[in-house]
Amino acid sequence: MTERIPYTRSSRDGPSFRAGLPLTIPRPRPTAENLLRVRRIRWNEDLLVVAAAGEIDLATAGRLERALSGRLPATTVLDLSEVGFLGVAGLRVIESAAARARAENRTTGVVTDARPVLRLLQLFGVDSRIPVYRHLDHAILEVPNR
Repeated sequence: MTERIPYTRSSRDGPSFRAGLPLTIPRPRPTAENLLRVRRIRWNEDLLVVAAAGEIDLATAGRLERALSGRLPATTVLDLSEVGFLGVAGLRVIESAAARARAENRTTGVVTDARPVLRLLQLFGVDSRIPVYRHLDHAILEVPNR
């Protein structure tokens, strides 16, 4: 047996609600610029560090892709140490950048210590194709030597 909803007086737009119910206004979703910050840091003439902070998902992956496009030096290190979430769209950007680097005889490395990011890299086997480091200083020392 179902419980009946008590009848309330209604208008043509629907039932009128009692004044005691709180009115909540939905907040707008933050913009892609607020969800993900990306910086290009030219370490030296042969090394570029692309540092990302925030969330990399379908809405923000384009920002990372733009940072990894164009003319790049011999070595690119993607610093994801401040990324809390990595979605499949972001993973595709990383794999695409690494494939392009291999085709152009350049090297690429990824820095992250965040469990959700590491888990996705391991789940899709990206860590077997791209070197992953837990600290930026280790990546800067080791990636150019590969």
